[in-house]
Amino acid sequence: MFKRTVAAIIILAAMLCTAVKVDAADTPRHTKDDTWLIYMYICGADLEEVGHAATGDIAEMQHVNLPPNVKVLIAAGGAKVWHHPTIAAGGEGIYLYGTNGLTKQVDWHANMGDPSTLAQFLQYGEENFAADHKVIIFWDHGGLSGLCFDGAFEDGQRYYMSYDGLKNAFTAVYGNAPENPPFELIGFDLCVSASYELADSIANFSRYMIGSEPSTPAFGWDYTYWLNALSKDASVNGAQLGKIISDGNMKYYKSQNVPRAKINTYSVIDLTKMPELREAYEAYFDEAAARSKEYMGFSGAFARAAYAPNVDKYSNWYVDLGVLAKNTKSIMPDASEKLLKTIDQTVVYQRQGRYLKSKGISTYYPYVSPQRSTISTEDNDFADRFMSEDSSYAAQKELYNTLLGLNTLQDGAIPVELNSNGHLVAKLEPEQMGNISMTRCIIFPVTKSKSTFGHDIVLGGAVLISVDDLKVDWKKGIVTEKFRATEPVFDGHRIVTIATVSGRGHNFYEVPIIHNDKVRVLQVRYDTSAKKYEIVGFGSEVENGMVTQMENQQLRPGDIITPIHMIITAEESVDPDDKTIIAQSVDPETGKIICLKLVSSEPFVYTHNSAITDRKIARGNYFYGFSFRAPNGQSAVSRAGYLRVKYGKVTRSTQYDDSDEDDLE
Repeated sequence: MFKRTVAAIIILAAMLCTAVKVDAADTPRHTKDDTWLIYMYICGADLEEVGHAATGDIAEMQHVNLPPNVKVLIAAGGAKVWHHPTIAAGGEGIYLYGTNGLTKQVDWHANMGDPSTLAQFLQYGEENFAADHKVIIFWDHGGLSGLCFDGAFEDGQRYYMSYDGLKNAFTAVYGNAPENPPFELIGFDLCVSASYELADSIANFSRYMIGSEPSTPAFGWDYTYWLNALSKDASVNGAQLGKIISDGNMKYYKSQNVPRAKINTYSVIDLTKMPELREAYEAYFDEAAARSKEYMGFSGAFARAAYAPNVDKYSNWYVDLGVLAKNTKSIMPDASEKLLKTIDQTVVYQRQGRYLKSKGISTYYPYVSPQRSTISTEDNDFADRFMSEDSSYAAQKELYNTLLGLNTLQDGAIPVELNSNGHLVAKLEPEQMGNISMTRCIIFPVTKSKSTFGHDIVLGGAVLISVDDLKVDWKKGIVTEKFRATEPVFDGHRIVTIATVSGRGHNFYEVPIIHNDKVRVLQVRYDTSAKKYEIVGFGSEVENGMVTQMENQQLRPGDIITPIHMIITAEESVDPDDKTIIAQSVDPETGKIICLKLVSSEPFVYTHNSAITDRKIARGNYFYGFSFRAPNGQSAVSRAGYLRVKYGKVTRSTQYDDSDEDDLE
């Protein structure tokens, strides 16, 4: 989960708030004397081991003098080292925080990623603490592959709880469909949790849930704020408590000048509405699958709608469900309108930062990741492993299989020419353009040394530009470059920037770096009006194709930053275990293996004054290619265009010219 560490980089703007119905008529009347039991399932992992994050949140709870009618039952585990003095002294186990302070109840050391551990914790609470209302909060990393990544039980592999495992744990204690949901609210203090799939897996066990669509700051929720509110007024229901939690979190982020808050969201979801949402959801994707088979160009139009500039692209497998439905109203109006209406009834409260316009609930859609050049049946297989077996992912599977069967463009098959204004353009046939979900351009410098291509190509500062930097005529199939003759640098060091989202006055980029000794990805926002960059934070890497964990942290003065560059080489053979190779293909003319490799650049020290800025692009020769992405995630690059920068003037060409290359050095 994107959780912790504050850097005062800029003053936050006002947060947007959408208030809806938080007083549900069909829930029992609550009184100020009602009793509450708050289950805290804290899987500390590296967030506690390195960042002391769980310790910080438990300390926030202890700032509240709880009344006798509110108790917090804590399962503390999943970390090799604990920094909270009580837990460090007492060891992992079940703790109770109440009128007598924090006291240990049970000594245990169990795998927090095992559903049976959660079931045992729930059973202990049921047997020992009666309460009118119950809440359970899951605290840890979150992501595509599940939740509760136990750092103390790794043993060469990662342990985590899938959505199906989560459901099984609840079922083991409460049955599959209890007449009255045992919980008033289920909360997820972890990343990428306000998803349809997660809500669907727990719908039978709670009246409401609260989560965040994107990744969240590493320090998570403000526990002092909402526990203090509950202690003063125990008559609230789950929706009202979810609203209090959402408001408190966003207020705290603003007070701490957390850049991440501008692209964060919180949603309170009425789980009693899930049957209606499930029906609308399945009808929507059934229609999308049918239309993708019947109508040429539908798949491209649907994919362009899915790639809306509204969802945090660290969540590279998710899109906002409501914005997707809104963007597809022109191609499937009835199903889209029904889904939108049902979402509005299901998401009863929402808070969001100024840069997002989401509807409060996301859905799995694996074709929006800008880094992956190929999507395959492995994505379906992966979804099968972590989603609840009866989730509506099955409704999407037919659509995905249809997309996988599409014929896509081949690298180098799209010609590039100069238009009357001297700009590079790529032209596609209408049937080709109809199956394009996204188009960007790639720019990188061409070095002097020779290779199979006639020159080595170094992607130091490769810029994958978003649609805002291209002129795209979808009807005519013409894409025109708008080269700005600038490049972003980090404290003067050339970096690779990968465009992920554009629109509403800002572009988002991902910048691969080595942060101290770990490979990370910076998320960077560019304000198109102010023409300034803002470092939002950095997150974890994907391991073996899975988002094993997500975390949002800030750079600190003294951190060692090493930009990661890329090079293209031609090899006779490659080592299959070479982790620096991220893509490869065979040159049909020479038979050599063309490899895209990662290489590290010169390190530098991050300071309070460090910043990403634009500078005039250095003189030299640059490759320019148009990148086209198909609805199934596969991509292709056009034939090469070239840019020559000399004495501040840019000359465009479709042929590589190194006649005066020495003069360009």
